[in-house]
Amino acid sequence: MSLRKHVVSTNNLRVGLIGDPVAHSYSPRFQQAALDALGIPARYELWYTPGNQLIERVRMLCNKNYLGANVTIPHKEAVLPLVDKVDPLAERIGAVNTIVHHDAYLHGYNTDAQGLLNALHSHGLGTLLQDGTVSLKGYTAVLLGAGGAARAAAFALASAGVARLIILNRHLERAQLLAAEVQKYYDEPVFSLNDPDFLIPQPSAIIINSTPVGMHEPANTRGQGNHKLDSGSREDESPLPAEILARFSPDTFVYDMIYNPTQTRLLTQASIMGLRCANGLSMLLHQGALSFTIWTGRPAPLDVMSKALML
Repeated sequence: MSLRKHVVSTNNLRVGLIGDPVAHSYSPRFQQAALDALGIPARYELWYTPGNQLIERVRMLCNKNYLGANVTIPHKEAVLPLVDKVDPLAERIGAVNTIVHHDAYLHGYNTDAQGLLNALHSHGLGTLLQDGTVSLKGYTAVLLGAGGAARAAAFALASAGVARLIILNRHLERAQLLAAEVQKYYDEPVFSLNDPDFLIPQPSAIIINSTPVGMHEPANTRGQGNHKLDSGSREDESPLPAEILARFSPDTFVYDMIYNPTQTRLLTQASIMGLRCANGLSMLLHQGALSFTIWTGRPAPLDVMSKALML
């Protein structure tokens, strides 16, 4: 990643989150804490942006007082053609979650992939290599979903060298398309399923939920435009039936990218079964830390950011 060498000297710097909805986001908590801790005169803001305002919002980032932005659902793929330069990893994934304004150009990056791997390692999984990457050799990864969040996860898991990658999605064609794209860069076979009954549990498994099933939709976001979360995103539901989860061995790790609520139905099930598990706050932290460094050119103060998130 090409990093900023310095921050523009002004007291009016702005950076924020582009998405629909955004009111539920925890990003301002830890990003502002990091900016303040390093004395960077910038404000991290929430920029609610329906689809018909996306081009105007991205164009706004060309203003000299803007460091850049994070991008969340549903715009991670839509912003690709709106930036001047796209990092090779983001281009391969087909999604941008970080935009930086640098030298009069907008650069697009994807920090979700490495953020996920760093998060998994923070929970004791895999090996941190000398080049800063994470190896997950020997693990079987079961990825729930095939949407935008799943794309970054799939490429991340493949790059980390998992022994086996299984993509489970209710629409088989989407799982197959994602599997075919990942397969171009991955030596081992990628499996696609649309029925969890066909899952064959493997030892040293990592189950990752990248779907919105189980996510909390705050009341104050329901009136923001026409965007709604997947109809299966009610908090009382799980993306994987309990009887399927019960098949997995005790060393299975369950990771839910959702962080609101902090204890989803999937994580509750995993806890009851004695499986190790964690929510998506750690991924939010690590992908955000990478974004921070891209915007500012300075190492992110992880301790400060973590405390702000109360991890």
